[in-house]
Amino acid sequence: MRSRPLALALALALPCATRAADDTRCSPGASFAVDGFRDPVDDLARVGELVGAVAPEPRLIRRGGFHLEQACEGDVALPWALPAAPADGEHFLTARPFRLEGTFNSHFPEGANDGLLWAGRGVSSFATVGLAGRYGPLSFALAPEVAVSQNRAFTLVPNGQTGDLRFMNGWYGDSLDYPQRFGSGTATFWAPGQSYLRLDLWNVAAGISSENLWFGPGIRNAIAMSSAAAGFPHAFLGTSRPADIWIGTVEAKVIWGRLDRTKYLPAPTHPLLTALVVDYTPRWLPRLSLGLARVQLQVWDDLGVRDWFPFLQSFEKKNLKSWYGGPQGDNPRDNQLASVFGRWAFPESGLEIYFEWAREDHENSWEGFIREPDHSQAYLLGLQKVARLGERWVRFHAEYIDLQEFRPLSSSRGQPVYYIHGNDLSYTYQGQLLGAWIGPGADAQLVSLDVFNKRGRIGGYLERVRRNEAVFWLVIDPNNPKELSHDTEVTAAVRQVLFAGPVDVSWEAAASWRWDRDFLRNEPNFRLGVQVAVPFSRPR
Repeated sequence: MRSRPLALALALALPCATRAADDTRCSPGASFAVDGFRDPVDDLARVGELVGAVAPEPRLIRRGGFHLEQACEGDVALPWALPAAPADGEHFLTARPFRLEGTFNSHFPEGANDGLLWAGRGVSSFATVGLAGRYGPLSFALAPEVAVSQNRAFTLVPNGQTGDLRFMNGWYGDSLDYPQRFGSGTATFWAPGQSYLRLDLWNVAAGISSENLWFGPGIRNAIAMSSAAAGFPHAFLGTSRPADIWIGTVEAKVIWGRLDRTKYLPAPTHPLLTALVVDYTPRWLPRLSLGLARVQLQVWDDLGVRDWFPFLQSFEKKNLKSWYGGPQGDNPRDNQLASVFGRWAFPESGLEIYFEWAREDHENSWEGFIREPDHSQAYLLGLQKVARLGERWVRFHAEYIDLQEFRPLSSSRGQPVYYIHGNDLSYTYQGQLLGAWIGPGADAQLVSLDVFNKRGRIGGYLERVRRNEAVFWLVIDPNNPKELSHDTEVTAAVRQVLFAGPVDVSWEAAASWRWDRDFLRNEPNFRLGVQVAVPFSRPR
């Protein structure tokens, strides 16, 4: 009996060395439905994988629409009764849950991965409902979304403009379609939402979609692609599921989309966004997944055939002379963001670790990359640890993201800021960021603790976010008559998912203190968010 505590300690300390065979294999069980990123079941599925209750997935190329997960047969039971998958997997038509959300901000806009919703000051609301179906290889979802923000006034950074342009971003101007406020009155938004039409044949998926996309393993943030903005309309081509290539499995997806800008720019355009994202799981390390994403934005005007496949270009600018025919080997009318990422799960220990490392600037040569790999870099690190206490699961989560770069101001390479670029090639859609919600030049740290039980989930988190670091070092610090310091926010929050009879209720209450908000003044903020979902498919 004395050997059991020692074995447990070794399993926690050396998860790689204790990879057992029988207790971590997943014998496929029943499938269950997940209604996208807003569904608490999406979070449960990832946590369930870490204790052997849900079938393993790479979880590096994700979409925000309706999809299925698979439970594992065995001794580990999921704490919740989950919506069953349609009885006939080849032919079905099912209603998606009706979701209604409300958010209140007391002093200034505050939101995270809330998609179409822009949570301005005051009360903001969001609603969606829809259908999903499949007939043989053809599947679809129709899930329109609408959002309304009370959009009460708050102090803005003066930008010297009038009319609608006075709401333009006060620090980055027309280099970033990221308005401080969406007009002076109630703001209304609508979108096709998590809708798609796809054809799956021979493990190849093709179609059109307006779903949110998520690249990489991040949970609170993602550098290359997140759900901080609404899903943009796009066409896609890729694998239906991980493809077996003997040395492991591979997923791949290619995306072509058109981005919309707001009226809070002097000359808004519609850039072309193309992306290639790939992940690989080694045959000999089935719980490790590695990935690569390459996202490029281009001016829509005068696109040639080759411009629709920029992800096939060399990673070195000097090799682009033959591609574009220019003397500098570069295309001044595009911008690239590339990232590598990985996730390693250890279900024996209930642990996963993950990372993402990215660069916002296209390197001229490999020599330059070797000499200065940190130029325009950003990175993300995180872990989740799950412990089972009887029928309860306790999850600890920590994540760190850094979008900053500290560089001497006299550097010949300048001081690039993430998601910002001239020629209206900023990394936003309809005024909200496609990448990390914390914003350009920011960093954030989060720790959270949640308990899962048969009634739902309850927990909380602490978070620190520091914003606009490039603005501080380039603008505020050299001329600091008010002795301003860094724009930094600290937040403490409690949250719960509660199954209350015919409805599922999720809520979050957060209290924040923000020093020198937008380098204006110190301000508190209280945020309350409530989501009510009516699941039309009954739990099995």
